[in-house]
Amino acid sequence: MKLNKDNGITIIVLIITIIIMLLLIGGAIQYGKDAVDTAKLEDVKTDMISIKTKAKIEAEQYNFKDIESLTGTPLDEDPQQGIQQSNYTIPIQLKQVFEAELDISKLYIWTQQDLNNKGLNTIKVNQSSFYIVYYNLQDTTSCEVYYSKGVENKYSLEELQEL
Repeated sequence: MKLNKDNGITIIVLIITIIIMLLLIGGAIQYGKDAVDTAKLEDVKTDMISIKTKAKIEAEQYNFKDIESLTGTPLDEDPQQGIQQSNYTIPIQLKQVFEAELDISKLYIWTQQDLNNKGLNTIKVNQSSFYIVYYNLQDTTSCEVYYSKGVENKYSLEELQEL
């Protein structure tokens, strides 16, 4: 019985081919994961832009006395406990931003019903992921929207647009 000397080379070529295929598959998986993450970020930004547009319109209507109240559930502020909202859990980082930089009385949580009333039925929210609108009534162009879950520790539309 004769041994074929080419068998050793064939096994090495097979192993190298498998390694190259695994590297290509790993790269494709990472590329796909990055594409999904980017798509999710763009979805959140698009939702926030839609909400911001509606909030600007509403702030202008409120200033011109065309409507009696702003849409949303106002955040409560207790001097002892800071910002709170019994039905919604606001992340600590977001609370710190609100307490340091914003007039709490102008912050409103938009519920699913609020979004539906504004024609934003495609945006879905619940108690674990929701949007907060900051109505700047002095300068309606600078209303801001915050996402409770955040993306890469960024919560506002302005911060997310920098990503």
